[in-house]
Amino acid sequence: MVDVALEIGVDRFTLSGVAQRLGVATSALYRTISSREDLLRACLERIAADTDFSDLVGPWRQVARDYAEHLWTLLEEHPGLAGTLVSTSWAYQFFARPIADAQRALTRGGLAPDNAVLTLDFIADTVISVHLQTEVARAPVGEASGASPEAHDADAQGGPDGPSGLEVARRRYEADGRATQLPSELAPSSAWIDRGWLDRKIEVIIRGIAAADG
Repeated sequence: MVDVALEIGVDRFTLSGVAQRLGVATSALYRTISSREDLLRACLERIAADTDFSDLVGPWRQVARDYAEHLWTLLEEHPGLAGTLVSTSWAYQFFARPIADAQRALTRGGLAPDNAVLTLDFIADTVISVHLQTEVARAPVGEASGASPEAHDADAQGGPDGPSGLEVARRRYEADGRATQLPSELAPSSAWIDRGWLDRKIEVIIRGIAAADG
């Protein structure tokens, strides 16, 4: 069940969808789990068990950069995880071990403990939000990450062959003269399906933390 739920997407799987892929009735799932939330917990436990931040070493600035890279890779490997971390208040708690590893690496690298926690939180918020935007730009309209599980049932709008969020944004940008008043840097571009300004944002965070840390 966990394998199938992760394949569908940790933010979008439904019990009926999991059961259909397994070739069983939805009621059969309840022999093992009690609810969708129960299966979500199992998925997060699986992801967290495979997450390793223990290799973060060096000066805290480099640790911060590597932490951001680790987070990005984690979200790339598990579509929908970013949306789950935002929409499910307790989801981050499953990652206590890697978060603690990252905090220790930052303090060993020379950052004050309270600023290490602030750095972890600030970078995580930034990486997750950028990845959410990337998922929306990549996905066919109607299939973007972050929608409710029900939105991805058989009657959901859109499909795998529909235009991506980036393509729709480009069309509307070209059709709406008001949009051209935006700074050119905010026009729809291929960066939307890559990393956007993530690396620049991380450097801004690092400079800010360095100033606060004295």
